[in-house]
Amino acid sequence: MSRGSRFEARAERMLRAPRPVVWALVADTNRWDRAAGLSPGRYEWVDRDGRRLRRASCRELGFALEWEEPPYDWVEGLHLCGQRRFTRGPATAGGIRVDLEAAGETTRVRALAWVEMRRGPLAPLLGVIQRWRFARALRRYLDAIEDMIARAPTPIECDARVPAVQLARRLLAGTTRPEVVGERSPTDEVELARRSRGLVPPLVDPRAVERLVAHLRERPDEEVAQMRPFELAVDWALDRRTTLATFLHATRAGLLELRWQLNCPVCRVAAGIAEHLDELRGQIHCAACNIDYGLDFGASVEAVFQSHPAVRAVQPAVYCASSPAFLPHVWAQLAVSHGSSRDLHEPLPPGSLRLRSLYGRVATEVEVPPSRGLRVRLLDGAIEASPSDRPGLSLTNETGTDAVLLVERAGWSADAVLGSVIASLPEFQDLFATEAPAAGVDLTIGRLAVLFTDLTGSTAMYERMGDARAFALVQRHFRTMRAIVERHEGAVVKTMGDAIMACFTTARAAVAAALEMIRTHERVCAGESIGLKVGVHEGSCLAVRANDRLDFFGTTVNVAARLQARASSGQLVLHESLAQRPDVAGLLEGLRADPFDAALKGIAGTQRLIAIDVAGTPSASAMHRDLPGAPVTDQAAPIPLAR
Repeated sequence: MSRGSRFEARAERMLRAPRPVVWALVADTNRWDRAAGLSPGRYEWVDRDGRRLRRASCRELGFALEWEEPPYDWVEGLHLCGQRRFTRGPATAGGIRVDLEAAGETTRVRALAWVEMRRGPLAPLLGVIQRWRFARALRRYLDAIEDMIARAPTPIECDARVPAVQLARRLLAGTTRPEVVGERSPTDEVELARRSRGLVPPLVDPRAVERLVAHLRERPDEEVAQMRPFELAVDWALDRRTTLATFLHATRAGLLELRWQLNCPVCRVAAGIAEHLDELRGQIHCAACNIDYGLDFGASVEAVFQSHPAVRAVQPAVYCASSPAFLPHVWAQLAVSHGSSRDLHEPLPPGSLRLRSLYGRVATEVEVPPSRGLRVRLLDGAIEASPSDRPGLSLTNETGTDAVLLVERAGWSADAVLGSVIASLPEFQDLFATEAPAAGVDLTIGRLAVLFTDLTGSTAMYERMGDARAFALVQRHFRTMRAIVERHEGAVVKTMGDAIMACFTTARAAVAAALEMIRTHERVCAGESIGLKVGVHEGSCLAVRANDRLDFFGTTVNVAARLQARASSGQLVLHESLAQRPDVAGLLEGLRADPFDAALKGIAGTQRLIAIDVAGTPSASAMHRDLPGAPVTDQAAPIPLAR
């Protein structure tokens, strides 16, 4: 129907799937705009009255169009309302609204697409054409979704802790219908076969290679333009690190290209992308938030992959940058005018929630008890939240202007390959040795576990055995230690004489590797009169370029080296605080732990350390018999570690 200059297309459908999943599919305005035959837009951020706003342009039906997109309004599983305000072209406004209602085991979908035309002789004709396009697109889009749901191999289950967009992504991975997943550009089968020929065991898992090659050949452009190995590993039922290693080998073979996505810590979406690490700097600007922030290589830099253009050239396009699909962690985005209130009766997702003002740059994190809700007050410069007995959210805007509140899942994050993960992968250290920051640029890593080892008695060993035999033994030692590091999901950064430096994403993994290193060395080198000592420390450090390779420097690295120097043969030395952490203490149960105070070179103050006697530890029962009842002193007496 049409009302004056407004032309509308409506559709209603009953879909046999949970409401959040249906919402994620039908409220993805990027997919909908593509299905509707709209042209992709060229987007930029602009300031309007001190607020950031998306502005875009394209050509449509022979007309040059320009528009602005106010923040869309949505609640996951319930509704979405979005619009464009045109500043150039025959239309003045357009938009889409989707409302969902649970009906037993099905979900009722009501969708409305509309456009308002400027006055003029062509307005009625253009409005009728656009209404027909919308009606046809809505019908075909919902038909494709209905077919995709019907073909799902297993019943679709929901988990309120997981964003609906992620649940829907698994459904989308099982269809190739262009109405919902877009077009698939041609694949150069000759290059695909030639470049994948070198991916053979034991370098890679043949199952991962098979799935990757099929993915590059069969999946639509949007799924090969930006691939996350850990997400695909879940879809393919494969080991995460094995899949990531396969992606790195495939990059070296010319099947893929590695890119570095820079994620904003505030809005948690991409603020930029770099082709190489030497393009990164210590600061980056997020145009969406209009802020500069320090770049944390470990937490904010993500490794993503796309098909190599020689295998399959893809040109990803954005049809609607405001789609909720680009913000899976945002459960709701709610607009509320100045001085007004808004009640939402939909149960809030479980776990920690982050309430953030889109314009005010203020945020707060809250924990919502089961079956409870929140009362939220938006104030100038603050957000106040208090629990409510009624499920849902009661929102009041007491600021001096209109506001938009984002309700985010604070504890959820995308299954991303972050810098700290890929830096601790042996294949990255081996295959991409020169992929490092530019000379003079230090990239912060917020948290990394660093391990140092060294051999004791090696000088005497060289004199006793001779250089050739001793050198062979040390090389065998390096191979053994490297295998242990990799088994515990770490990477050897470098070797120095008889010493090893390795990095891990967690202290638990580093300590577990250290214990196995010492035990294995004691068994393999029994009778050789050489021992192994290890130090482990966790904290922030710097990723730098050293000798044209990726290396790590900073206090954490220095402390780990100093701890190793304080160890005796067969010992692991840690800070007491690290040894008593529950995730680490469990590994040390039953081992003799000797506390002592020490001044570490270059580190201010006296440090409280613990030497774990791994090689010479008595049995657990003997240790418990030796535990004194009196408080432990620094006289090499064992102490119980906190669990």
